[in-house]
Amino acid sequence: MSWIKNTLVDIAITAVIAVYAFTLPIWGWWIIAIYTPLMVLLKVFALSGAANAVQRKASDVPGWFYHALYAANVALLLYASFLEAAIGWAVIWILSTMAEAKSRPQKRK
Repeated sequence: MSWIKNTLVDIAITAVIAVYAFTLPIWGWWIIAIYTPLMVLLKVFALSGAANAVQRKASDVPGWFYHALYAANVALLLYASFLEAAIGWAVIWILSTMAEAKSRPQKRK
């Protein structure tokens, strides 16, 4: 479980999204509205060839953990009717899945 320290930001943003979904504080909206597009850009960068020089720090984090967090984020944002952010997190989830598939070693036929 040492990988949890590599996911603290992800857990924190999910907590902010959960607080926003149930109480709708304005500070939560601002955090989500700023963090979501930055995360989309980061994921696009991760899929580009320029990202090959960057080491993946959280390589020991199981894939299911990110799938669970992204699914929770999308569901909570839909519940809060913050559709733009929900779409952003769905895109983040898709891009993460694509990056994960790209990083897996290819099987030879």
